[in-house]
Amino acid sequence: MQTHKDLIFVLIIYSALVFCSIYYHHYHFGADGISYVSIAEKYFNGNWSNAINGCWSPLYSWLMTPFLFFGFDNYHSVYVTRIVTFIVGFFTIIGMSMLSSAFNLEKTVKKVLLLTLIPIILYYSVYLDTPDLLVVCLLVYYFYFIFNDDYPNKRIYGVICGFLGSLAFFAKSYIFPFFLVHFIFFNVYFYFKGLKVNKKRVKTNFILGLVVFLAVSGLWIGVISSKYDKITIGTANEYNYAIISPEYNKQHPVYFLGLIKPPNDSATSTWEEPSLVKINHWSPFESWTNFKFQLHIINENLWYFATLIKYYAAFSLAIITLSLYLIFKPKTEKTFRNRLIYLTMTFFLYPMGYLIFFVQERYIWPIIILVMFCGFYLISKLHQDQKLKYRNIFLIILIVSFTITPTYLLLNYNSSEKDDTASIYLAKKLKNDYGIQGNIASNIPSNELWEDTNRIAFYLDSQYYGIPKDTENFTELEKELKANDIDYYFVWGDAGNVYLFDYREITNGKIENLRIFQKIG
Repeated sequence: MQTHKDLIFVLIIYSALVFCSIYYHHYHFGADGISYVSIAEKYFNGNWSNAINGCWSPLYSWLMTPFLFFGFDNYHSVYVTRIVTFIVGFFTIIGMSMLSSAFNLEKTVKKVLLLTLIPIILYYSVYLDTPDLLVVCLLVYYFYFIFNDDYPNKRIYGVICGFLGSLAFFAKSYIFPFFLVHFIFFNVYFYFKGLKVNKKRVKTNFILGLVVFLAVSGLWIGVISSKYDKITIGTANEYNYAIISPEYNKQHPVYFLGLIKPPNDSATSTWEEPSLVKINHWSPFESWTNFKFQLHIINENLWYFATLIKYYAAFSLAIITLSLYLIFKPKTEKTFRNRLIYLTMTFFLYPMGYLIFFVQERYIWPIIILVMFCGFYLISKLHQDQKLKYRNIFLIILIVSFTITPTYLLLNYNSSEKDDTASIYLAKKLKNDYGIQGNIASNIPSNELWEDTNRIAFYLDSQYYGIPKDTENFTELEKELKANDIDYYFVWGDAGNVYLFDYREITNGKIENLRIFQKIG
């Protein structure tokens, strides 16, 4: 009963902080979030053919769709992403409570763990408008069932694991290979360490879980494979791998390929389906140079991965090292060792695929959560019979280690720094004072301004074609603008004089740092 009271208390604090966050405009609305909202609107409006998208996995957009019944306009669409992620965060905390119970964490340690989660989950909810927190949530529940002592004894657990794995795949295509490797590995592990009767049940759970996962995931794979005329689990991985090549060197081609028509009439920009952009693909096996380049990428990603883990949890490497030591220590209690194996193997398996491409902070959120959980689990087990003073000291160290970074970032968060709020005000001014709506292109003093223009185009219910190939040669620039039927050309920053015969400036210095040229006639 006390455990439930502790969980309710933590959820109340989290919910209160969520409302404060919304009140103080803690949100970010980037190109990814715009794409997910745009796809959700297509589902809402019954535009199924354009809603089906191989780049952006569907679950995040599906969860947004019911909230569109409340009539959110483009200016308030950011609240849809926030509402979904805050609700997901709520259930993530519940899932972590269940996982703590499955690992038999001592009550005080569990309570402190849940409290420590609050700033981390809130940070994940505020800073990005992507489905990465949703992935964390679903994986936490999957870990609860796969690592549960009752897993070999309950057939339903295998079915649930398969279903949760498919939902996580619907949130992020990367989960498809991860789940297969992780689920197969641990079922094999359970099979060989179990008793004879358990081996049969493990085999049954493995088959049931795999069948459910492949059957449910196969529905979406079939749909997108039909759309793109090839068997695929998603197109994002192909695109991401292409842009890390020596040719592009992690630079998105949308910044330098010239104007690109959005993939459909209701898309804000080509970012709704970037994989449709014609770019060159590569293979590390094409040449020795490419192979060495791939090895360099993996090495670079390993160091960056370790740096990120250490940045968000100062003692994370110590936690992993201690876990490995206890696993190989002969006198470690069997159940304790097995649970440490569950956690450490997951640490190492999850990021493997990302090391081939590139690592971003949000990609390793599940690892950060598990490392934190492992730290509290170690304290719970190693200090069961020790003095409370030492246990509490280590708890304080863990709390500070895992909360200092997200708390600092939340307290210093200012949405205007990301130009989210500023973009709304500017878009309203452009609509009310200049009646801007149509096809938009822009110059690009920085990549951030590409995202700003994309966001403004979304608010104006317009389409953003990106950046012309040559913004210095005005003859070629105007040809490209006219060839793509561009209505407005945005010039950010101090770009000097712009000479366009068939476009006239309409802002005339009234907007700081921005000049807008409108097509004549």
